Amino acid sequence: MNENKPFTAQTNHLDSLVLLRGLAVIMVCFCHYGNPLSAGDHFFTKLFLFFKQYGKFGVEIFFVISGFIIPYSLYKGKYQLGDYFTFLYKRLLRLHPPYLLALFITLVIMYFSYKTRHVEFPEDFASITRSLVYLHFPPDNPVFWTLAVEAQYYLFVGLFYVLLVNYSLLAYFLVVPVFLFLGHTSLVENFSLLKYFVFFFIGNTAFMIYLGIGNRWINSFSLASLVGFSYFFYELPAFLCSTFTLSFILLYRKQVFSSLKFIGTISYSIYLIHFPIGIKFINLLKPRINPSYSWLLFVVTVVFVVLVSLIFYKIIEAFSEDISKKIKYREYKQRLL
Repeated sequence: MNENKPFTAQTNHLDSLVLLRGLAVIMVCFCHYGNPLSAGDHFFTKLFLFFKQYGKFGVEIFFVISGFIIPYSLYKGKYQLGDYFTFLYKRLLRLHPPYLLALFITLVIMYFSYKTRHVEFPEDFASITRSLVYLHFPPDNPVFWTLAVEAQYYLFVGLFYVLLVNYSLLAYFLVVPVFLFLGHTSLVENFSLLKYFVFFFIGNTAFMIYLGIGNRWINSFSLASLVGFSYFFYELPAFLCSTFTLSFILLYRKQVFSSLKFIGTISYSIYLIHFPIGIKFINLLKPRINPSYSWLLFVVTVVFVVLVSLIFYKIIEAFSEDISKKIKYREYKQRLL
């Protein structure tokens, strides 16, 4: 394994990724808030339709980032296969408590919303229990589906990472093609990760190139093939967003001002709660506002959700992040004893 790394690889925190997370979550928010505000004929209708149509591709940005940062963090932590369950435990502590709180908030909002409209509450004990383990998601927070994709990815990458860094030829020319093929079969109905594997693999290969692991020509060929695959088999905006993310990760090496990293820092909190809170906020105020002022409602909604997300971050996400960081993989020197 070649450990010659660019100077920026000495840090555990990549500013470019925080900036990209912020961009991705803003795109997703714009998509969801643009949808109800695009109705009618007013000056900003086309703009909101644009947000609605293209903002959803912020999800592909998140997937490429995960494809890069998870192997990167495993590498920095001197991860070995024996640490697999520790890795999963760390991810569970980092991501699941905020999800559970977001799920609770979603269900509470749903309950009162359905009760006010005299509509039967669609959830029961069984569906809520399944939601706890990413097997079902309330309809009033559709973004939760991506968390199931990420959870499946963690189960996979903890094993695939060892193969990738030690036997990259086997990983690139056997495992990756097999999973890309499976992503276009009916198996995607039960394993949603398969449909989006190419974006995670793009991030994985960017990790290899970024740290100079393996043969650079094979890495470059594999990356070009994955990018080409995304172009031919996925929507053009998904290809463009993933390619932009890849390029930004590999080429941007400067620090980012703290003010620009703010949204990226709390992006997970925003992502978890922006839909139920923001959409209900818009639905509450939209009938009371002239359509010509829809832009103002859009801006106020975004600001309101960011403020609520900041509180959410302070209450639960920051705590989960700190607890997860305290758990370390076994030291490399201890493995040699």
